[in-house]
Amino acid sequence: MVRGILLMATLAGLAAGVRAQEPAGACTGDGTTLCLNEDRFRVAVRWENAAGASGDGQAMQLTGDTGYFWFFSENNVEVVIKVLNGCGIGDGAYWVFIGGLTDVRVEVEVEDVKAAETKTYVNELGTLFVPVSDTAAFPTCD
Repeated sequence: MVRGILLMATLAGLAAGVRAQEPAGACTGDGTTLCLNEDRFRVAVRWENAAGASGDGQAMQLTGDTGYFWFFSENNVEVVIKVLNGCGIGDGAYWVFIGGLTDVRVEVEVEDVKAAETKTYVNELGTLFVPVSDTAAFPTCD
Protein backbone atom coordinates (compact mmCIF):
# COMPACT_ATOMS: atom_id res chain seq x y z
CA MET A 1 0.00 0.00 0.00
CA VAL A 2 2.75 2.46 0.97
CA ARG A 3 4.76 1.48 -2.11
CA GLY A 4 1.70 2.18 -4.32
CA ILE A 5 1.18 5.62 -2.74
CA LEU A 6 4.87 6.49 -3.23
CA LEU A 7 4.72 5.34 -6.84
CA MET A 8 1.61 7.47 -7.48
CA ALA A 9 3.26 10.52 -5.87
CA THR A 10 6.41 10.01 -7.95
CA LEU A 11 4.44 9.69 -11.18
CA ALA A 12 2.38 12.79 -10.36
CA GLY A 13 5.58 14.74 -9.70
CA LEU A 14 7.11 13.60 -12.97
CA ALA A 15 3.99 14.56 -14.92
CA ALA A 16 3.93 18.02 -13.33
CA GLY A 17 7.60 18.51 -14.24
CA VAL A 18 6.95 17.58 -17.87
CA ARG A 19 4.01 20.04 -18.11
CA ALA A 20 6.09 22.85 -16.53
CA GLN A 21 8.88 22.60 -19.10
CA GLU A 22 8.58 24.91 -22.09
CA PRO A 23 10.12 23.48 -25.25
CA ALA A 24 13.30 25.29 -26.29
CA GLY A 25 12.48 27.94 -28.88
CA ALA A 26 8.74 27.98 -28.19
CA CYS A 27 6.54 30.54 -26.45
CA THR A 28 3.89 29.80 -23.86
CA GLY A 29 1.20 32.47 -23.67
CA ASP A 30 -0.82 33.66 -20.72
CA GLY A 31 -3.07 36.58 -19.82
CA THR A 32 -0.33 39.16 -20.50
CA THR A 33 1.67 37.37 -23.20
CA LEU A 34 0.87 36.67 -26.84
CA CYS A 35 2.59 33.88 -28.75
CA LEU A 36 2.70 34.57 -32.47
CA ASN A 37 3.93 32.97 -35.67
CA GLU A 38 3.86 29.31 -34.65
CA ASP A 39 4.79 30.23 -31.03
CA ARG A 40 8.19 31.56 -32.11
CA PHE A 41 7.53 35.14 -30.92
CA ARG A 42 6.60 36.21 -27.39
CA VAL A 43 4.93 39.62 -27.12
CA ALA A 44 4.34 41.58 -23.92
CA VAL A 45 3.19 45.18 -23.41
CA ARG A 46 3.61 47.61 -20.51
CA TRP A 47 1.77 50.92 -20.24
CA GLU A 48 1.91 54.08 -18.10
CA ASN A 49 -0.60 56.92 -18.07
CA ALA A 50 -0.23 60.63 -17.21
CA ALA A 51 -1.35 60.02 -13.61
CA GLY A 52 1.57 57.62 -13.09
CA ALA A 53 -0.53 54.46 -13.08
CA SER A 54 1.04 51.58 -14.98
CA GLY A 55 0.51 47.93 -15.74
CA ASP A 56 0.77 45.05 -18.14
CA GLY A 57 -1.37 44.92 -21.25
CA GLN A 58 -3.93 42.11 -21.24
CA ALA A 59 -3.31 39.82 -24.22
CA MET A 60 -5.98 38.55 -26.62
CA GLN A 61 -5.10 36.20 -29.49
CA LEU A 62 -6.89 36.82 -32.82
CA THR A 63 -5.03 34.54 -35.25
CA GLY A 64 -1.74 32.65 -35.26
CA ASP A 65 0.08 35.82 -36.33
CA THR A 66 -2.10 38.56 -34.81
CA GLY A 67 -3.36 39.69 -31.43
CA TYR A 68 -4.20 42.73 -29.38
CA PHE A 69 -3.83 44.17 -25.88
CA TRP A 70 -6.25 46.09 -23.70
CA PHE A 71 -5.26 48.21 -20.68
CA PHE A 72 -8.27 49.71 -18.90
CA SER A 73 -11.26 47.69 -20.10
CA GLU A 74 -11.54 44.49 -22.11
CA ASN A 75 -13.96 46.36 -24.39
CA ASN A 76 -11.30 48.93 -25.28
CA VAL A 77 -8.53 47.72 -27.63
CA GLU A 78 -5.32 49.72 -27.16
CA VAL A 79 -2.60 47.98 -29.23
CA VAL A 80 -2.82 45.56 -32.19
CA ILE A 81 0.21 43.55 -33.33
CA LYS A 82 1.11 40.99 -35.96
CA VAL A 83 4.37 39.19 -36.67
CA LEU A 84 4.73 37.80 -40.17
CA ASN A 85 7.26 35.50 -41.79
CA GLY A 86 8.80 37.55 -44.59
CA CYS A 87 11.83 35.26 -44.87
CA GLY A 88 11.13 34.36 -48.50
CA ILE A 89 10.91 38.00 -49.64
CA GLY A 90 13.83 40.34 -50.38
CA ASP A 91 16.63 40.09 -47.82
CA GLY A 92 14.37 37.94 -45.64
CA ALA A 93 13.26 38.70 -42.11
CA TYR A 94 10.33 38.35 -39.73
CA TRP A 95 8.19 41.47 -39.89
CA VAL A 96 6.55 43.30 -36.97
CA PHE A 97 3.53 45.55 -37.49
CA ILE A 98 2.01 47.44 -34.53
CA GLY A 99 -0.87 49.88 -34.38
CA GLY A 100 -2.04 51.72 -31.30
CA LEU A 101 -5.21 53.52 -30.32
CA THR A 102 -3.80 55.45 -27.37
CA ASP A 103 -1.55 58.29 -26.22
CA VAL A 104 -0.27 56.65 -23.03
CA ARG A 105 3.34 55.47 -22.79
CA VAL A 106 3.57 51.99 -24.27
CA GLU A 107 6.47 49.55 -24.43
CA VAL A 108 5.97 46.59 -26.74
CA GLU A 109 8.54 43.85 -26.27
CA VAL A 110 8.81 41.27 -29.03
CA GLU A 111 11.10 38.30 -28.43
CA ASP A 112 12.17 35.72 -30.99
CA VAL A 113 12.41 32.86 -28.49
CA LYS A 114 14.08 30.55 -31.01
CA ALA A 115 16.92 32.99 -31.80
CA ALA A 116 16.96 34.56 -28.29
CA GLU A 117 16.67 38.10 -29.70
CA THR A 118 14.41 40.87 -28.42
CA LYS A 119 13.24 44.20 -29.82
CA THR A 120 11.39 46.83 -27.82
CA TYR A 121 9.17 49.45 -29.45
CA VAL A 122 8.24 52.53 -27.37
CA ASN A 123 5.49 55.10 -27.79
CA GLU A 124 6.07 58.07 -25.46
CA LEU A 125 3.45 59.45 -23.08
CA GLY A 126 1.27 62.16 -24.63
CA THR A 127 2.07 61.08 -28.19
CA LEU A 128 -0.58 59.54 -30.40
CA PHE A 129 0.66 56.01 -31.04
CA VAL A 130 2.97 55.98 -34.05
CA PRO A 131 2.41 52.87 -36.19
CA VAL A 132 5.30 50.43 -36.55
CA SER A 133 6.08 48.73 -39.87
CA ASP A 134 9.39 46.99 -39.22
CA THR A 135 10.08 44.72 -42.19
CA ALA A 136 13.63 44.06 -41.00
CA ALA A 137 12.75 43.32 -37.38
CA PHE A 138 14.23 39.85 -37.02
CA PRO A 139 16.63 38.67 -39.77
CA THR A 140 16.72 35.31 -37.98
CA CYS A 141 15.31 33.17 -40.75
CA ASP A 142 16.23 29.49 -40.57
